[in-house]
Amino acid sequence: MKLAFFPRSKLFFAGLLLLFLSILDSIFTDFGIRHNHITEANPLMKLVYENSVFWFYSLKIMFPLLLLYILSKVQLKRSLQLLMGAAIVLYSSVFIQHVWWISLVI
Repeated sequence: MKLAFFPRSKLFFAGLLLLFLSILDSIFTDFGIRHNHITEANPLMKLVYENSVFWFYSLKIMFPLLLLYILSKVQLKRSLQLLMGAAIVLYSSVFIQHVWWISLVI
């Protein structure tokens, strides 16, 4: 069944946007931590970062890629659309925060 408001192609595009925002979040967070401008707010990711920056980047990028894979395999439901929208809003707000603090330190 095709969804009228958010067909699979748009949901896939939303997943790519989430991947892009996640990559930017990884880069900006790493930059901010390395230069003592910010700290990692997520305790689990903070632990990962303190042990391995490589795994920090890998996990941050792997989760959206896994989501894109899952999107290609599951039947689309309204709840999936809402969760994707919420994730994009959350990552967009984090991106705005990164841009804000970077503008203060540069």
